[in-house]
Amino acid sequence: MSSSKCLFAVAAAALTLAMPASAGAPKNYHLFRATSFDSLAKRPPPPDIDMNYYGGPVFSHAKVVTVMWNKDVPQHTQDDIPLFTAALVASDYVDQMAEYSTKGVTAINGHKGTQQTIHRGTYIGQVVLTPKNKRKVLQDSDVQKELEYQIAQGVLPPNDANTLYMTYFPADITIEIDGQASCVVFGAYHFATNDKKRDKKHNIFYSVEPECNSGYGFLTFAASHEFAEAVTDNVPTPLVNPDYPQAWNDATGYEIGDKCSGSGTLTGTAGSWEVTQVYLNSLHGCSTGNYTGP
Repeated sequence: MSSSKCLFAVAAAALTLAMPASAGAPKNYHLFRATSFDSLAKRPPPPDIDMNYYGGPVFSHAKVVTVMWNKDVPQHTQDDIPLFTAALVASDYVDQMAEYSTKGVTAINGHKGTQQTIHRGTYIGQVVLTPKNKRKVLQDSDVQKELEYQIAQGVLPPNDANTLYMTYFPADITIEIDGQASCVVFGAYHFATNDKKRDKKHNIFYSVEPECNSGYGFLTFAASHEFAEAVTDNVPTPLVNPDYPQAWNDATGYEIGDKCSGSGTLTGTAGSWEVTQVYLNSLHGCSTGNYTGP
């Protein structure tokens, strides 16, 4: 299924920068800006500098679970996101991120690296939750607790150092981060339940993908943005001060998706979708072109 290029163009123009510290953002999150609510033209672009390695983990072989928060997630999302995700994780979109492998790389802060190589990933499957938490306004801590509960109950597959739970929501649920609301301030983010150290056994890596009624192109663009950043930086930087356990950030804290506003088309046997471009040190700039998946 092809996503709307028109709707995507709006998303690409408004969404791709992480919120700067001066905007009063929460200290521990990269917030993917919500389309139509903030203009890129009003904000300075990220600095045109390469990414540094700070010693933290990446995904060697991402294992993605798509999580529908409840049965009210739009049916098109429930039906198509598995096709999109299966194509994304095993595509040449991931191949380009191999340059952010950490094997043999010395961290800029002198921290011992993780000695990982980034390979194509695997789509594990989709789970539609019957959430224990029925509230319509959720804090990020609520999302974390629900994922922990559903994993403990065996509803979601177990977490490990390569598993990413990409979590989609219906339009009637708002997620808040330190008072910042989904679809008003942000359109997506990724995070980890432990942001203090590398915790290979217990950490849960996840993304939050709200339904902002901004079109399906917005959703796949945002999802690819968060996937790319989670692969190359499992634990997001606290804004302008990247350090361990962050992995790849530029010196001001931007991740590889934050620095690029362009789009590409990912094409697989099941359809085609809009995806974000990412910053590549090998180009000293953003990726270009289109991508192919299974």
